[in-house]
Amino acid sequence: MSHEHHTFHNPPSATPVDVRRALDRNDIVGVTDAMVGCALYGDGDWKASQELYLTLLDHPDHQVQALAATCLGHLARVYGQLDEDRVVPALRHVRARPHVRGTAGNALKDIEVFLHPRRARWRGRLWRLVRPWTWF
Repeated sequence: MSHEHHTFHNPPSATPVDVRRALDRNDIVGVTDAMVGCALYGDGDWKASQELYLTLLDHPDHQVQALAATCLGHLARVYGQLDEDRVVPALRHVRARPHVRGTAGNALKDIEVFLHPRRARWRGRLWRLVRPWTWF
C-alpha cells in the first residue's frame, strides 16, 4: 500500500476559454485548475463562467462534476450574483448523485450565505433554537 502526499497550490487565473481548451485536450488536471482559477480570479464575466459550470455538472468525469458545483458556490462569493432561477434547481438536481451530493449541498449553502445573508442568519438562529442540546 502506498501513500501519496498532496500539496495545495493556488491555480493561476483563468477564463472559460482556458477551461474549454483544457477540455479539448482531455487534460483533467488542467481542467480542474482552470475551473478554480476561473471561478476565483476570472475575467469578471460571471455569466459565461456560470454557463460553463452548469454545463460541466453533466461532464462524464465525476471530479469535474463535483468541482463544477463547488465553483458555482465560489461565483456567488466572488461576484455576489448568480442566475439563481437556473443554478439552484440544477444544484438540487445533481444532489441525487452520490459523488456530487456534498459539494452541491455546500454550493447551495454558499449561495444562500453570500446572496441572502440575512435569510441565512435567521435560518441559523432558528436552527439553534430547535436544537436545545447545542445550548450548552
